[in-house]
Amino acid sequence: MKPFRIWIAAISILILVGCHSSSFKPFQESSLSSDLVEVEEESAQVNELVIWTHRNVFEDSLPEFLDMHPDVDVNIKVIDENILIKEYRQGMLAGKTPDLYILPDYALGEFTGISGFENLYEKRYYEESFFDRRPESLLNHYKSEDGTEMFAIPLLFFPYVTYYRADILSEYGYPSDPLELSSFINDDENWLEMAQDLKENGHYILDSEHMLLEMLLRTNYFLDEEFEYLGGDEPFVTTFNIVTEVVEKDLSPYVNIWDERGREAFQNDELVMFQMASYVASHLQEWVPEQNGKWGITTLPFGLAGVDKQASMSIAISEKSQHKDLAWEFAKKMADDMLYIYEHVENDPYFINPDLKQLYWITLKKEVLGTPQSLDQDIKFIWDVAMKDFHGGKAITSEAIENINEEIKERIKYDQRALQNLLNTKTQEEAKWK
Repeated sequence: MKPFRIWIAAISILILVGCHSSSFKPFQESSLSSDLVEVEEESAQVNELVIWTHRNVFEDSLPEFLDMHPDVDVNIKVIDENILIKEYRQGMLAGKTPDLYILPDYALGEFTGISGFENLYEKRYYEESFFDRRPESLLNHYKSEDGTEMFAIPLLFFPYVTYYRADILSEYGYPSDPLELSSFINDDENWLEMAQDLKENGHYILDSEHMLLEMLLRTNYFLDEEFEYLGGDEPFVTTFNIVTEVVEKDLSPYVNIWDERGREAFQNDELVMFQMASYVASHLQEWVPEQNGKWGITTLPFGLAGVDKQASMSIAISEKSQHKDLAWEFAKKMADDMLYIYEHVENDPYFINPDLKQLYWITLKKEVLGTPQSLDQDIKFIWDVAMKDFHGGKAITSEAIENINEEIKERIKYDQRALQNLLNTKTQEEAKWK
């Protein structure tokens, strides 16, 4: 409407001028005509990208993007994470959307299978070389059932890994090489035997039983493609069993690596192994710089793998965007800059790993359990309440975990059944046309 209002104003001015001047010129010949053309061209050239996000992670990459696109304005709106899902949904329903959405990975299920996002497998977006550089295990989170649509791409992600004191493991006859240790701790019996052996010598290979559960909850989705709950499947069952054995055999020092007691556990060689996301590597070096060259990084135990859903995020283009191609350029630029972290990993002398890049990519390429689904938040809520109780002193027992799983299955069963019926109907309809 802005150019239209300018035209009306210009014509009104000309009429007034014509009433008081004998040297009237046709509008096309007047200087005002060329001024108006310039205004219209500027208006058409103004490109503003609007991004909605719960966290602004673009400070380092944005200046280079703006240098590449000097006529573009980028408006980043940071939304309170507590109301993020509600704000996104309301905007979609009202047709008031940004050009790009940043989606926290723990909430991907809220946006799976709904309209509102561009299909990034469409010809205008699809670049084989771009997608081939991303781990398939992550890309699968955004794909439709038939694999023909993709609603987002990974933006920022942090693989969960195991940190360990290579010198101490070697001293007691356990593998210290990252790949050998990875294979060793995949076997839960090996892990449990090592935990018991090292505990007798004043060393622990986990910070707390609670964090073993957190590792599982933060890296996996609890429903499969057919909306079946995975809490009773492997490796969930093995992990649950290990957690309860840790409690029964008192194999945990119950420390928090983020507080002073945790620092002491590192400094006195009490805590010699733990699981956490890749971003902890730099913190570890700050906490115990004197242990330079003694730590290693390997994969998770019990066959587990995944990125930290609480810290990782994805990026999607709104189907209502007026600047879809520009939005895609922004998404690619930001995603490439974040991927650079893992494509150009430099070996760090603090860690004994001869090839950190290889280790991270082994972790990232591992298949992740489950897939994002619309019932995820219901499941997360029940587990959040349970974890709060456990941290508050409630015993972590097999019975307690079984009760959680049963509560989840009871909570989701009606919606689960409806979604499964819908899926079966869709499958049958598709079969008719084949």
